Amino acid sequence: MAVETSSDPLKSAMQELYRARAVEGPLGENGLRTVWHLSPQGAELMSLVDEDGRVRRQELTLLDEHCIWASGQGVRTGRVEAGEARPVSTEVRADPELVPQRLVRAAQALATYEGQDRYILHMQRVLALAREGLEMSSVTSPEHLAEQPGRNPGTRDTVATRTVTFTPVAPPPREAVPAAASAAPAPRVAPEPEPVVLRHGQPLPNEVLPPVVRKSEGLVMVAVFGFAVVVGLVMLYVLTRGS
Repeated sequence: MAVETSSDPLKSAMQELYRARAVEGPLGENGLRTVWHLSPQGAELMSLVDEDGRVRRQELTLLDEHCIWASGQGVRTGRVEAGEARPVSTEVRADPELVPQRLVRAAQALATYEGQDRYILHMQRVLALAREGLEMSSVTSPEHLAEQPGRNPGTRDTVATRTVTFTPVAPPPREAVPAAASAAPAPRVAPEPEPVVLRHGQPLPNEVLPPVVRKSEGLVMVAVFGFAVVVGLVMLYVLTRGS
């Protein structure tokens, strides 16, 4: 799959992203932590990680293009509609279908990374696998399907042929169609679905988020258990004094 080489702005943006230091946010109520890699040149990587350190979702922004990966949902593409302040005011307009050119450009840009950052390496591996899937699905030409191992590419098999004469047959006369049947209404065409608007950090459509765990619930359980212990000790003391 032929793709043009990256332009200088994209290369400089990726170099700044590679040198960026990861900024980790606090653990949210949904049990996920946000890790940011920010580049002033227009490249950003946002990762959502659970308590066990497993990556659940990643969003990669390269200038005006966007790639989103979510666990169990694969890769989606979109374009960035930048606001006044990134990334808060940035809106991502999702593509109705995966755009191969966006995916391949992002995979090629991340392929140059040779560092040890686990989040960049994870996104690099995800995009590389998605790109391999696109290339495998694009190999549908008869030349690729007809090639066999152990056979020279320039040779062809010869098959004996014979001449066959076909006698044309006149078609049967068409029957008259009633006017009511010929005036059948045309099928209605369903309207195209509206494009999905995605925002940084917001869940994807039909994405199931982890359950919300609040620390206050654990404190209430500890207080109830402590109260029960105190009541039990008081009752035990009263029984021993009475006996």
